[in-house]
Amino acid sequence: MPSINHISDFPDKLNPMLVKELRQGLRGISFVVLFIAIQAFLCFILLITAAVASHENAGHLLSRIIFFFYSLAVLVVQPLRGIGALQTEIKNNNIDLLCLTRLSAWRITFGKWISIVSQSALILTAIIPYLILRYFFGNMQIFSEILLMLSIFLLSALFTAGTVGFSALKSVIIRVLLPIIAAFFIFISIGNLFFDSRHTFQTLLRPVTLDSLSTTLTFLGFIIVCVYATWMLLDLGTSLIAPLSENRATRRRIISLGLITISLLAFAVAKVDMEVSLALSLAFCIPVSVISLTENTNLTQPIVAPFTRKGIIGSAAGRALYPGWATGLVFVLLLYGLIQGLMHFSYRANAEAITLLNSAFAFLLFPLALTRLFVKKHDNRFGMYLLFTCTQFLIVLIVIAAEEFIDGGKLQIMQCFFWVPTSIIHLGGSSRFSETALLNVSYINVILYASIALTSSLPVWKHIRDVERLSTNEQ
Repeated sequence: MPSINHISDFPDKLNPMLVKELRQGLRGISFVVLFIAIQAFLCFILLITAAVASHENAGHLLSRIIFFFYSLAVLVVQPLRGIGALQTEIKNNNIDLLCLTRLSAWRITFGKWISIVSQSALILTAIIPYLILRYFFGNMQIFSEILLMLSIFLLSALFTAGTVGFSALKSVIIRVLLPIIAAFFIFISIGNLFFDSRHTFQTLLRPVTLDSLSTTLTFLGFIIVCVYATWMLLDLGTSLIAPLSENRATRRRIISLGLITISLLAFAVAKVDMEVSLALSLAFCIPVSVISLTENTNLTQPIVAPFTRKGIIGSAAGRALYPGWATGLVFVLLLYGLIQGLMHFSYRANAEAITLLNSAFAFLLFPLALTRLFVKKHDNRFGMYLLFTCTQFLIVLIVIAAEEFIDGGKLQIMQCFFWVPTSIIHLGGSSRFSETALLNVSYINVILYASIALTSSLPVWKHIRDVERLSTNEQ
């Protein structure tokens, strides 16, 4: 018979990084304190609420309290534990040693992430008994509340993937400060959602009732977007610690292209609202576009060889599938043309929808154009990209404040900043521009920033052709 110690240990088939992180995480003081504190708070509040709340609102109040503490634990505390996940290994120079074993860059990143998510799942299982007790207070939408709890768990996995993926970046601002600021705003949002009023909580439950085909498809779309964005963020961290000879861009872009195409066609066949379809399509586009536009252009012959073996067709496909920001730009423009065509073909999109689509892609291209104009030689492409992304919002906020506080709000200067993609939203809410004018401005922004980026990418394309030539000569 196997020994007790052998039975209680983790199986050998599990990811070694997962086993290591789980052993450390479950013994860690942060998880132990969080787990015990949740149990203590919920037990105490359950007794108090049952004693003092009226029979009519006791059930709803308990639901909001349970969801508040659960959301606080898995949406704020747990994701923040991934801030130093990969950076710890990088600082200790352990990445190269780990790669010498059978652990690939993906298994290292995935093991770090799944360890924290597994601990969040343990918190989920510990919360379920309180939902069972809450059932006896009546007026419980059991199916919707269970789906809402699982949706929060999906968001927790997504946020954790974000902190784990960003933990491989060099910038302390992005790696540490940005997640902490995001956690602060998430905390405020959680408080508003569950303690603002009873009706707010009911509004939150409505999308997960699945009482119609539209809500069902929207919920499925939400699940797919969460899984897809989680994979993207983990792949970002993997790409940052992977060796230069490993090509992760091609698979990422092919899967994204296929997923976006299939999703748009499925939504069109199911007659989902155009706004929902466009929003989900942009949700698919943004992660892969940001990663593609910030990749380094360290192209090597082993990466190029599989494409050049297929002749002209392979080289043409490589223009959108090679790693690097220049090919990423071509890929993003390909996505833009694809969504434009499908929206016109499937929905006969109006000017407002096309303006939104143009503004979204101009929003993605604007930071790349500024990066190529002002910080061309900076190594931290991702950090600079996020900095110029935030600059768009900062410009618009400053202009809005100037309009409000100068000359009693009569000053109208926002139209002078039409070249900032985020200004289109503000201009669309006023009568300063017609729909046709806004549509034309949005097209101008896309063409302008795409042209700047394409022009600055000419030296990169020369490098790509040189690597392709060397690869062809060696075959």
